Amino acid sequence: MNPLSRLRALLPNLPRGPEGLVWYLVLLQSIGVTAVLPVLPLYAQEHGADLAFIGWMVGAYMAANLVATYPAGWLSDRVGRRSLMAAGMALYGLASLGFLVFGQPWAFVLLRAIEGVAGACFVPTAIAYVADRSSPAERGARLAELTAAQYVGLLAGPAIGGVLATAFGFAAPFWVLAALCLLSSGFVAKLPGAGRAAAADRAAAPGGWDGVVWPVILGLGARALAGGFAVGLYETVWAIYLKDLGATTWEISLSWTLFAIPPIVLAGAAGRLIDRAGPRGPLLWGTAFSGVIVATYSLTRRVELLLLLGVVDGIGFAFAYPAQNALMVAAAPEALRGRVIALVTALGTVGSLVGVFVVPRLYPLGPHWVFGVTSVLLLASVGVLAMVRLTDPAIRVTPTPEHVV
Repeated sequence: MNPLSRLRALLPNLPRGPEGLVWYLVLLQSIGVTAVLPVLPLYAQEHGADLAFIGWMVGAYMAANLVATYPAGWLSDRVGRRSLMAAGMALYGLASLGFLVFGQPWAFVLLRAIEGVAGACFVPTAIAYVADRSSPAERGARLAELTAAQYVGLLAGPAIGGVLATAFGFAAPFWVLAALCLLSSGFVAKLPGAGRAAAADRAAAPGGWDGVVWPVILGLGARALAGGFAVGLYETVWAIYLKDLGATTWEISLSWTLFAIPPIVLAGAAGRLIDRAGPRGPLLWGTAFSGVIVATYSLTRRVELLLLLGVVDGIGFAFAYPAQNALMVAAAPEALRGRVIALVTALGTVGSLVGVFVVPRLYPLGPHWVFGVTSVLLLASVGVLAMVRLTDPAIRVTPTPEHVV
């Protein structure tokens, strides 16, 4: 069985046609981006960057992504999804080539900012496109499969990047990212129902900002902030924490791989549950589950147990993240879908920026402070979501009998 057939065996309901093409585009983008991440700090150091500049590189991506997310959502609603996805892919590819052309650390900061803009253009717009093309009865499944595509990339990308860097040097993963993204930008042009005509039809559809279910967006915003803070934790001190406990570099890399497995394997089950029971339950319980698991990370000094806990944590994420996307889509009128997705995504980026700034300052006080605060934030977001009354007629959170498969 070839690798593509194995992927389809894991995800038997993977959509064909335009939605299937978007799945592969997200997969290729995720592989390319994550293939570069393990070698990016080493490549920068090789060109004279110190730790301060590497920190600026991380911050530049997040800051640019935050600033660009809402304008990109607005453009995707007004000019079409296709243009924004193609622009995002092309920007990623060109920025990757830029790392090979410019050797100064200040240029790397600028190039990471360009990649932040590229991410704002591509991923939220891909979510909006899949939501546009999916019926309410299958939207949860399609969004869960899109999450799986991102995590197949996370599973494969770092290993591919490591092999390429070892065999051909640190520049090789940048060539791969550029090739994948520039090639994919051409395939975006083949997506139907994603251009100006579709955008004009959405603009003519009923519903304005008063049609947004704001209590739901408030709850989702709290969840995005807490989830973003957790991302800040993992990007700053997770590897340091494992190393302090005696983990090898291989074990640190393995922890990311193991976390990525549940969102891939459970994509079908998560999607079916969301479509049949509505997104609220999977979002609440998935987030609460992760919040409890995060609190346990500081209770053991055994690396193998932490790796196992990472898999369990991934189970909660496998249900919570696609449920969050499904609820986000349901809470917005079609004409504003791109902007509402961008708004919630931007709040997640704010959470990540706060996490990147706060977590390194908490860590010297003890790992229990880092994981405890993150756990409290995740559980508090569950409380906010639980208080939201999802009875507004503008949003269907529990499928009607005819939608149940």
